[in-house]
Amino acid sequence: MDLFSYIETNVFCIVVLVVLLVALRTSLSRLTNQTILTHVFLMIIAMLVLDTVKAALNGVAFPGSDVFTCFMASIFHVISVMLYFQWLRFVGYNMQLRFWRDRRMMSLFALPGVVAIALVAGSIKFGWVWSVDENNVISHGPYYLLFVACCSVYMVFACILAGYRIPIKRYFADRVLYISLALFGLLPLLGLCCECTPSSPPYSVYAMVIAALFVFLEMQSRMISTDPLTKLNNRNQLNSFLDSKIGQYTENRKVYLFVLDLDKFKGINDNFGHSEGDSALNMVADVLKRVCGPLGCFISRFGGDEFNLVAFLANDAEADALRTTIKEDLARTSASLPYSLTVSIGYARSLGRKESVMDLFSRADEALFAEKKARE
Repeated sequence: MDLFSYIETNVFCIVVLVVLLVALRTSLSRLTNQTILTHVFLMIIAMLVLDTVKAALNGVAFPGSDVFTCFMASIFHVISVMLYFQWLRFVGYNMQLRFWRDRRMMSLFALPGVVAIALVAGSIKFGWVWSVDENNVISHGPYYLLFVACCSVYMVFACILAGYRIPIKRYFADRVLYISLALFGLLPLLGLCCECTPSSPPYSVYAMVIAALFVFLEMQSRMISTDPLTKLNNRNQLNSFLDSKIGQYTENRKVYLFVLDLDKFKGINDNFGHSEGDSALNMVADVLKRVCGPLGCFISRFGGDEFNLVAFLANDAEADALRTTIKEDLARTSASLPYSLTVSIGYARSLGRKESVMDLFSRADEALFAEKKARE
């Protein structure tokens, strides 16, 4: 790649990241994962700027050029270590793994980074990771591969964390998210393996830009289509999904709409506070993911304390069995709570295109009302 194309590619990546950064900063929500991703974007931009300057000055000697180049290389490599660590933190946060709050785990995770930064510090005098000759040309040092290995630990672990959950049925509802998070670690790792010489383009950084763009788009999609509290699909997604599936049925695969309503939810908010009410809603959401996700059900929060399922079942007997399983699992999960957490569930089988989505909802609501009435 010639110098002009090299710089042009870097500038293009910087512009893309700036646009994404502005979109993140102007978002109405200020979620922790957005804050972490903002830090990632800023560090990638800094690395691209430093790499652009390095490419422009490579082989151009001037008074103090060796000191300047050494300083840039040091900053570049320190930022890269911090970036890979943030990479892992972002993946962990989105998977709801709180390992960075555990001091013991954090000390363990920090070891590769500490070694990498020590190698960077030693390079200033001993040229361990890189060295600069009299013509201001950078070359790899004897411990460059060790530095790469230390950085790769974070990306490999991120891939393993996210990739492990992809085939597990329990996490079926979040499979797309885990695929994007696995790519979040895999693409930069592959790019890092392609950087054979100091003059090679920063493939790992380019890969980070692609991975960051992919994850950003997935985040935006989830924000538009996801309930912010429970992370389930929202009402709009439910209506869209149901409309597309309502006429798709066979003898052994009929469309069922379930309507779930928490019993005496107002009492939980009034007696234990709205924070506890939110916890109760999240507990129900987790039960639905655990029970219904492996069955390929579409799970959503309609609003308030109402949830919906779209399931593909053979007959009403299977629907009754699913309803019973949900209630039993919720009873086990909530057994230690200081209040009773139960749900009423009504369902209706789609009649195909001969009825509208609204009609199907109406019949499911009638079944829900009948169950509530029978329990009074």
